[in-house]
Amino acid sequence: MRQYSLPKLRCPACKQGLNLETLNKVGSEIIEGRLICQCGQSYPIQDGTPNFIYPDNLLPSDEEFLQKYNKSAEQYDKGIDWLFKSFYEDENSVRSQMVELLGVQPGSCVLEVACGTGRDTLHIARHIGSEGELYVQDISSDMIKISKRKLANLQTPVEYFLSNAAYMPFADGVFDAVFHFGALNTFSEIGRALAEMTRVVCTGGKVVVGDESVPPWLRKRLFGRILMKANPLYKNKPPLDRLPENVQNVCLRWILGNAFYVIDYRVGSMPPKLDLDLPIPGKRGGTLRSRYYGTKSHKKDKSHEVD
Repeated sequence: MRQYSLPKLRCPACKQGLNLETLNKVGSEIIEGRLICQCGQSYPIQDGTPNFIYPDNLLPSDEEFLQKYNKSAEQYDKGIDWLFKSFYEDENSVRSQMVELLGVQPGSCVLEVACGTGRDTLHIARHIGSEGELYVQDISSDMIKISKRKLANLQTPVEYFLSNAAYMPFADGVFDAVFHFGALNTFSEIGRALAEMTRVVCTGGKVVVGDESVPPWLRKRLFGRILMKANPLYKNKPPLDRLPENVQNVCLRWILGNAFYVIDYRVGSMPPKLDLDLPIPGKRGGTLRSRYYGTKSHKKDKSHEVD
């Protein structure tokens, strides 16, 4: 961890700023230390990586996949190689097209959530260049170790963090974009994780997320039945209903052999707005407010809010 990242960091428990206690430093990198919050939480820095995993007792799915990823980290890349070959897809092309959806440029500041072994990290780094800043997160320390080893010679500055995606250790609006692909289906709190990814992106920035999902037109076909039986994660549907209110220009597409979804959207400054009291032309008349609440009154009633 480098000290320049400190202003971006927040306690995942209460979102307050953190104080840094350095125990071992090599050049500009803090190798050992602690990040301390006024709320009483303390987060260790070990081998240059802060550990922000919160809460201490993870929900069942998060704990299950944390153990799985730590156990299978060294074999993970073999499985991914097989995956792309099974769909007759070129991995570099697929990943590059997903990263292009971020709309980032040289010098951009990007967060990658659940980086795995760094296969997408490399493509993001190519887009933002040596002038950019790349923050990389995962819940598995073994995945982070492999990613750091593979990407040691990147020209792009990379900061690595351990955390739960549903409790991000970052301030509001500090990234130009957030990218995540390949683990969202396993998160215990998908809606909360999407809200966190959205929260840390500046207004107008992009979020790109994706994971397994057999599309509706293939679920009853042999193709879909085979995939869903082999791996139940393919039964998941794109979590459009869990996106925060302040997202804009939402796009859904299926990629990678029509077996994975990708959602990309821009972050808005506020939820969509409606003039609830603008009279509706026509014989029925009324307003959106009066039709919703079943009254003919056109007067603004501040005691009612539309959910």
